[in-house]
Amino acid sequence: MSGQAVIKTASMQAAPVTDGEFAAFMAQLEPFGPDVADHPVCIAVSGGGDSMSLAVLARRWRRHVLALVVDHALRPESAEEAALTCRRLERQGIPARQLTLGIMKPGGLQKQAREARFEALEAACVEAGASVLLVAHHEADQEETLWMRQERGSGSRGLCGMAGRVVRGRIAVLRPLLGVRPERLRATLCQAGVAWCEDPSNQNRRFRRVAVRQDMTDDERQQMHEVREQASIIQQADEERLAALVAQRVEWQPEGWLKLAPEVVQDDGLGRLIRLVGGRDYVPDRRALMALRQAGRGALGRTCLAPLRGRETGLMLYREVRNLEEVVPARKGQCWEGRWRYLGPDHPEGVIAALGRQAGALREGRDVPACVLPALPALWVGGEVVAVPEGMRGLCSGMPRVTFVWDGGTPLTGERSWNR
Repeated sequence: MSGQAVIKTASMQAAPVTDGEFAAFMAQLEPFGPDVADHPVCIAVSGGGDSMSLAVLARRWRRHVLALVVDHALRPESAEEAALTCRRLERQGIPARQLTLGIMKPGGLQKQAREARFEALEAACVEAGASVLLVAHHEADQEETLWMRQERGSGSRGLCGMAGRVVRGRIAVLRPLLGVRPERLRATLCQAGVAWCEDPSNQNRRFRRVAVRQDMTDDERQQMHEVREQASIIQQADEERLAALVAQRVEWQPEGWLKLAPEVVQDDGLGRLIRLVGGRDYVPDRRALMALRQAGRGALGRTCLAPLRGRETGLMLYREVRNLEEVVPARKGQCWEGRWRYLGPDHPEGVIAALGRQAGALREGRDVPACVLPALPALWVGGEVVAVPEGMRGLCSGMPRVTFVWDGGTPLTGERSWNR
């Protein structure tokens, strides 16, 4: 019997997800805006059974949806596979848009693909007027993720698993199927008569997730639910404590840096502050954080920790000057460096890049430490700075200004919904 036949046989024995069930799942993840054409709910669809089932269920639940199908362009046949998925979706009355990623640099291909995929999905959502993106992670995905995180020694934060709703960049990512077994998703497609693709890599045991998926017992899967419940209790208490500490002992500065009371450095929340200021997706390694705490100053996660200067007491956390090479087109809505978003106006001949060495020549007054200014974004044309961000202190008042807003991607606290 073929692999797909085995899957379909198992699916026939499982109960499809009903429309009422899916509506209840979505109700737990509100808000997602009105059901109107200029504010659709977007769905990330790979063509596999999980995401195709999510698309079918979402279309039954809501009139205005848009499927986003990413072609990673890593294999010659990938474009046709993405196009086939779009055709299958459209036959179900689900509008679909194919997104093609650009050429990847050598090294770290999986990480690059993951980041490029989200950037493409986020941009497509914003262009369509959508504020939420549905993804098809299900209960077994959650169990396997927790098992691998436990193997790596993750703390309570990691062992909370994937959240039903999480804010990332300009959109909220929703996972309504985290309580659904994958067999039920295939059964939903079989009932609807909808075909899907099976990725051969899903059977390749060279990938750790595949081996975990194939080897986990029912008892081990149940154990992961208990691990997650306990971790969530611990983490919620940590979130509340960190929020109180930040409100009392951390001062956010408009140029994207922080003033910290010394006790903040010894808190577990330091990693999230570093992630915020550095514009990274993840907090630094725990051992590296411990070393930074012991030293009381130093560089980590694209940030620098140092004593405040002059008469002020305490510490400052700011974006370090190194590794500021990113250069992006000066288009409205463009994100730069995982920290700042350019709000325009469009400048076809311009680019957004770090102020860098020009900061010294443009510095005015002493309101902002000189070490902070080089990491600010600026509008460049022909190798010259032509405008700096409005609202930023410490820069020449006679310099033209353009609009940037802070967009660190992930909130410092409250990024997950504990009751979902």
